[in-house]
Amino acid sequence: MRVILVYSWLSVVGLFIVFKGIPPLILLLKVFCAMTGTGIGMYFWNDICDYKQDISSSAKEFAPSSRPIGMGLVSKRRMEIFSVLMVALGLTSAALINIEVLLIQSAFLFIFFIYSAEPIRLKRIFLMKQVIVTIGGAMAGLTAGLAAGSITVQLIYLIGLYMLFTMGVNPILDIKDIESDIVGGVKTIPIVLGPGFTLRLALATFTASALSTWVGFYGFGFNIALPILGTIVLAAFMYVMYPLLGHLEDHEYMTKIIITRGYPLYFVLQIAVLVGSLSF
Repeated sequence: MRVILVYSWLSVVGLFIVFKGIPPLILLLKVFCAMTGTGIGMYFWNDICDYKQDISSSAKEFAPSSRPIGMGLVSKRRMEIFSVLMVALGLTSAALINIEVLLIQSAFLFIFFIYSAEPIRLKRIFLMKQVIVTIGGAMAGLTAGLAAGSITVQLIYLIGLYMLFTMGVNPILDIKDIESDIVGGVKTIPIVLGPGFTLRLALATFTASALSTWVGFYGFGFNIALPILGTIVLAAFMYVMYPLLGHLEDHEYMTKIIITRGYPLYFVLQIAVLVGSLSF
């Protein structure tokens, strides 16, 4: 679900924005399969690389919340096979679009490979998790532009908004993994700066994002729907997330609220950018 919402959906919305309407269906399917295949393949690969961490005695009670391989629901060998198959789907779909999309998807695979794999394992370095996910999202957006043969200012705005969200909001998803990340030596923002700072950073990002929708309206050719819808959605984000400051120790509750309410709002925010890019 996370791969589709974070990467695939970004590519799909980007394609609609570039075409200022409905793109060719076949191209849409190819872009979706390319982004979903490489994205899921790399997330599977990350789980494989974290396998020893997830089955360690000190992390075992935390891993089952999000790691099927750590729970024993799927074998490491089967996960490796699925990872290869998904990557093959992604690269094949990319190659069927054009060489530029194939190259950027290959670059996407490379950065996520070194993010997870030893001996480099970039995820151990402070802030690199956010940086890599941000770069991956930018590549997802650019995939849409390269597939369509045009990178518009509206698409660049969508990518910029995603990057802002990733750096400022995405760290709250790491709060639920604090214990297992400590075991694995991964330095995330919640570990280094604390859950309270992480949530306040997200709230500040919502404010900055709301202001950016007005900049998009006045400076980048969006219609008035962007600042109106964007401000409403971002105010809803604030309404949902602010009360979590009183539940900083209840990681399970925070994760439930973020997934059940935060993800749908993020979905709607990208729709707001799409509607704002249309000409009426």
